[in-house]
Amino acid sequence: MLINNWYVAARTHEIGETPFKSRMLGLDFVLFRDSTGKINCMSDMCCHRGGALHRGEVKGDCIACPYHGWEFNGGGACTKIPAMGDEITIPKRARLDSYPVQEKMGMMWVFLGDEDEATRPVIPDWYEPYLNAPEWRILTYDYIYTDVNWMRLGENSVDTSHPSFVHKAFGSRINPKASIVPITDTDYGATVTRVRAAPPNSQKSAAMQKILPTDRKTTRVTLEFSMVGITEMLYQEMTAEISQVLFSARTPIDEHNTKSYGFQARNFLMEPDHDHERLKGLFQAIEEDHNIVRFVKPKFTPKSTTEEFLIEADGMELTYRRKVYEWARTRGAIDSIAYQQAADHQIMVIPSPARKSDPKGWVHKPVPLQDVPVTEAIAAE
Repeated sequence: MLINNWYVAARTHEIGETPFKSRMLGLDFVLFRDSTGKINCMSDMCCHRGGALHRGEVKGDCIACPYHGWEFNGGGACTKIPAMGDEITIPKRARLDSYPVQEKMGMMWVFLGDEDEATRPVIPDWYEPYLNAPEWRILTYDYIYTDVNWMRLGENSVDTSHPSFVHKAFGSRINPKASIVPITDTDYGATVTRVRAAPPNSQKSAAMQKILPTDRKTTRVTLEFSMVGITEMLYQEMTAEISQVLFSARTPIDEHNTKSYGFQARNFLMEPDHDHERLKGLFQAIEEDHNIVRFVKPKFTPKSTTEEFLIEADGMELTYRRKVYEWARTRGAIDSIAYQQAADHQIMVIPSPARKSDPKGWVHKPVPLQDVPVTEAIAAE
């Protein structure tokens, strides 16, 4: 799982007056609003005796541990130790890792890593133009892919061959042969545009059958992904006038479960009465993918391309793997096996920016990181 990256921890509205727990990358975090309404994020485990801060309470600009009442401000510094009284100078070592946050598109993004602000990657803004545009109807959705590794899910999302066989509503087996088209690299991802045979209108809902031409031959899809926030956007042009746009940010809960925060925009059937049917179709497609990927073996993506029989049509999946390995090699990735072996015996955290600028005197140890050889980073090329 990649560090020094932005991840969605929650929808903004989920964070109210009480502490909010978010599990990301196999670790627990707590988010809370201070007296000004500012949202803060830090490691969930108290540095005293390991109390879970999300079960505590917010006191002004601080969060208080439910175990012994230690209070920490948004920067992670301890401001009160009740058992030591009010007259003492609190030791500097009584502190927690606190992480940068950013509200964007109604979601709270947390930067899990110690990279300096000047060099942090920028959260993709592909979807923002649609959010406040009157010609687009916006729906939001959340979904947890249980028993699905985030990287396996990402590969599935950029796989442009599987819809012919997996998705009933928009897949078409009329001509499943994949057209090999150029893939354009971006800074942290890639984009591709493909034209496919349109599925028969009979596969569509009654409402869609009324607006789609009966002689429709093709559908045009542009897909873009980025390692920043594990984000993806799909633009589907069913006709010149009928389009929908899907955006998702995937947060690995851990190596075996992934949460997707998504948006759907459409420029057709704009009345709210159609929202239920649109979401029903969306979740049908999501569950179709879920019921494929959770049975894929091995659970994690193989390290070598020779462990699978890959073909030219797998170009986007190979590009996805290459981008993951590039990020892991240059920005870091958690060694999940080593972490799990130690997790029952000691608290480990993702290093924060404060730890990088002041590395000495922290109670909690940093998570172990993968040693990613250059050969692995380019294995998908």
